[in-house]
Amino acid sequence: MKLSMNKWLACLALVLVNCWGSSIAFAEAPQHMIFASDSQYPWSDLTDKGEQDPNKEARSRELIELQYSDIASFRSLNGGAHRIPVMINGDITAFGHGGERSYMREVFEKKLLGLYDYGLGNHDYANNVDDCFWNNCAAGSVNDLKTRYWGNGVSMDLAARSSGLGKIYYGSLAYSKGFGDVHLVQLNNEPTYTVNFTSGNPLARTSFEITDALDWLERDLKSARAQGKIIILNMHKVYDWAGNDAQISRFKQMINHYKVTAVFGGHDHKGVGIHMYSRKWELFGEVPVFMSGSASQQTYLIASFADDRQSLKISAVHNSNWPSRETVRVIPVLK
Repeated sequence: MKLSMNKWLACLALVLVNCWGSSIAFAEAPQHMIFASDSQYPWSDLTDKGEQDPNKEARSRELIELQYSDIASFRSLNGGAHRIPVMINGDITAFGHGGERSYMREVFEKKLLGLYDYGLGNHDYANNVDDCFWNNCAAGSVNDLKTRYWGNGVSMDLAARSSGLGKIYYGSLAYSKGFGDVHLVQLNNEPTYTVNFTSGNPLARTSFEITDALDWLERDLKSARAQGKIIILNMHKVYDWAGNDAQISRFKQMINHYKVTAVFGGHDHKGVGIHMYSRKWELFGEVPVFMSGSASQQTYLIASFADDRQSLKISAVHNSNWPSRETVRVIPVLK
């Protein structure tokens, strides 16, 4: 059987994913990037309206699979999955339950060939701390992220220490990856979020000390800027942060100082395109911020570099129909 070069590379990449549990960054600079968020299974368009949905699991699956089939179509017709990074900015699940996480993994493996990156949103861990048996929902979401990225050739803000018969994991869970000249950073819920919780057998507890990401982020941005990378920041919530004024001021200063090209986020299911909330300037300064909507609203973003890589066009996809995408804004690329 003969395989095209694109299919051969996709197969090779899938083998590498299965070996290391994390999508492998190719040296080739991407022409396109995709930003999605808020699959939030099992959530639907009716849930967004506050209406009862007796068939919400089936409806949610239909919407999620429509969206990721459309993303797969765009990748297939524009060079293949290995050439187009996909970043999913949080709220993968509605509550972090094991069955929710398992279903979403199946979708990502089938539709995205395992070639994707993601972060955690408030529905994945923050909302369910101390509200799930033995904290298995929050811990399960964190452990899934840890398994995919920690120690797998990715720079991640996470470490561990022993505590009696148990173990303590500490750090913000933020990570960064390189795709050619692009440096993608994932900050999860939001960069100032912190929480401590424990999970598992009381005789051998696993504890989590989630810290803010600011110290790690400054080191990461400084390194990326020294290498002349195009820096793209990702998080779930681009508003409603827990941090104090000093933390917010520090974050704003560093992303402007280190010339972040853009920030991408989710959280607002009906918000897609340029972020214009009242605190945008206070949190991000001059850095443009874009929101990718949700599976329930059938929206996501495609970012495409100009041939000279001096500008980046951000387009919004509606109704999971990428051929009819609309340009939101063209922004300069900072290096």
